Amino acid sequence: MSALRQPDGRAGPTLERIVTRTFTPPQIPCDPDDRSNLLERMSALYGDFTDVSWLTDGPMVSYHDMVRTVVAELGPELVGVDLAITVDASPDCRHQSFPGPVLSHVLTGDPIMLGVSEQGVAGPFTALRIAHRYLRSGAATRALILIMEQSTLPPDDAAVRPVQDVVVALLLGAEGTIGLGVPTVMVTRTGAAAAMETDVDLLVAGTGLADLPAGVPVRWAEPGHPCAGVWLALADLLDSPPDGGHVLVADRDPVLPYRCAVTVTLPAQRPETPWQPAGVVAPPALRHRPQKVRELVR
Repeated sequence: MSALRQPDGRAGPTLERIVTRTFTPPQIPCDPDDRSNLLERMSALYGDFTDVSWLTDGPMVSYHDMVRTVVAELGPELVGVDLAITVDASPDCRHQSFPGPVLSHVLTGDPIMLGVSEQGVAGPFTALRIAHRYLRSGAATRALILIMEQSTLPPDDAAVRPVQDVVVALLLGAEGTIGLGVPTVMVTRTGAAAAMETDVDLLVAGTGLADLPAGVPVRWAEPGHPCAGVWLALADLLDSPPDGGHVLVADRDPVLPYRCAVTVTLPAQRPETPWQPAGVVAPPALRHRPQKVRELVR
């Protein structure tokens, strides 16, 4: 299916694939030096810790691990990706380098590499805005967005702490069947909520949303995800998608003054073609000939 057309006639990007991965025990082996380096760095920020169970019992799944796992899983599907964007909402548990250079190294070619960090729920929407503009303008042809959360973090007063180690991969291009609208990231410092799109068939909502449009079915994201919640919910929805329609993916950050949304357009399911044995060609349909009414002669 070709890309959907925007009002100016240019083809907009489509969602070719969405992949999620949750890292559960047994975890990826961790170098002991990574734990000691993380403790040293966090102690410099928070002071000395009396309880380091968050570190000793933490899974220590780094963004590096997530990048390599996704690339290994998608493999040939990443051919032609010339724009890659990493998104995270909290520091990595391995700080020697950023995940972007790792991703750039394992991808083929010489992709444009960008990163969006610690922007809360707005991070993935910002990455989508960047990718949408690059693909629509022709500056890139395919984009990979990695939304990552890791849970090995010291205790703090963060409004939302990641409860799992997860990654969501969004693969964008021209050959998908799911259309992507232009994402919006609105600043709401005054507390006034902008009107939400109501001409949709379903709302995938983050836990920070309120004042939802009446009459629109809602699929809620799970709590405990500072940036990946609605994208995990969208991936779950697309495992058994509705038959066509417009889905609004929306969230609001509990701390930062951001309210975000994007509309995805699902394709209508095609009716199944009746099965026929191989080599059998169905005869052409007979042309209907209207019957003339004949009068009986008395």
